[in-house]
Amino acid sequence: MDVQETTASDLIARSTRCDVLKDFALPFTVKVYLGSMGLSNSGSDELIGWVSDLLHGNDVKRTEAAQSIVSFIGELAASRRKQSAADSMTYIVQAQVQGRCVTDEEVRGIGVLFLIAGRDTVAAALGFDMANLARNPEDQESLRREPTRIATAVEELLRAYSTVQIIRVATKDVDFEGVSMLKGDFVSCATMIANCDPAEFMCPDTIDLARQDHRYIAFGYGPHLCLGANLPGVRLP
Repeated sequence: MDVQETTASDLIARSTRCDVLKDFALPFTVKVYLGSMGLSNSGSDELIGWVSDLLHGNDVKRTEAAQSIVSFIGELAASRRKQSAADSMTYIVQAQVQGRCVTDEEVRGIGVLFLIAGRDTVAAALGFDMANLARNPEDQESLRREPTRIATAVEELLRAYSTVQIIRVATKDVDFEGVSMLKGDFVSCATMIANCDPAEFMCPDTIDLARQDHRYIAFGYGPHLCLGANLPGVRLP
């Protein structure tokens, strides 16, 4: 992790400008994934390209990218079955569910989920965080002086900038409290509005990087809680 962050910082420091998402956030998320799988960054550019095509490419590129990613994960899983390592893939291939080993198909599915789920959402969150800090230089200076406050600041930024929008499709025509929705309409369930509930948060519209009450729902809640909420440094609601 330290090597990845230093490399990104050095690259950006040598430039006269940078696009936070393109030059840092998106590559960073893929490199974190590679690190968790016990791999070096040597193939990061290729993997970044595959993920970008899978999420944002046309039908042809998406198909090709999906095949490349599944093949990549399958080969890695086969390698870890032969020789284990201290990484996430080893944990996955050795895991058991209700007394049975996970299947190859399940391993590939978990591997793809880990890669995709931690990409655009994390990158978007980093983009919002950096934009907020750019607008508030005093917060930048405060965190530089007291880096131990960064973890608490991250929690507040997650509350303020929850990046996941839950989308549902109406299965029939319905009128909900005066709002008409037709069958097939996309419905945005903006659950993150709860993070601005004045009954839960004092001055909810103020981004206070020293805030301590972090019962936000940026990661969902209950049975729909994001698995990423269990990563180190993330406080559960």
